[in-house]
Amino acid sequence: MLSLMTDGATILRDARSEAGLSRRALASKAGVPISTVSRIEEGLSDPTLGMLARLVDATGSDLVVDARPRGDRLSLAELATAWSDESGRVRIDWTRLRAFVDRVQQDPQALPDAIADPPAPTLPLLNTILAALAEQLADENDIECPKWTRAYGPLDEPWAPPSTPRMRASFEKSTPEAFRRHNLVLSRSALFREAG
Repeated sequence: MLSLMTDGATILRDARSEAGLSRRALASKAGVPISTVSRIEEGLSDPTLGMLARLVDATGSDLVVDARPRGDRLSLAELATAWSDESGRVRIDWTRLRAFVDRVQQDPQALPDAIADPPAPTLPLLNTILAALAEQLADENDIECPKWTRAYGPLDEPWAPPSTPRMRASFEKSTPEAFRRHNLVLSRSALFREAG
């Protein structure tokens, strides 16, 4: 799955580098502020597909997007790869996690199978988030929680995404119960479309 924030950063950096352009030169050619180029390349901004295409076009390359049919099987285990390490900074691919939640909400009958298999042990934080997500979805849909989630107890220290104190206080109020049990502070709206 293409993540415009993480994959877009790589695509833009590679296209700009191949064209031999500085960030300033690319911004000038594309008619955008240099801060736009910098924020996208540093993974701090989630560009629209149109903006990414415009910037790649300014490098003299074409952005090609390909749609492929999804596999029929929906699986939380596949989300074990929903992270990247950029310059020593771990980034969770929240877009992939939200897409999974959206799909199981559209097809609740698929949920028991979708959360049955454990994700491969990768990033401990991500595995804990996935365990909490599986538990929350099971609780909300009155199905048995998969046994594999027991392997991921609460984190030693509370974890929250980078935020201001005011935002964190808001996150704490809206953190789903399964995430609280795992010592995660995460606003429900980070993963679920409807407010909880």
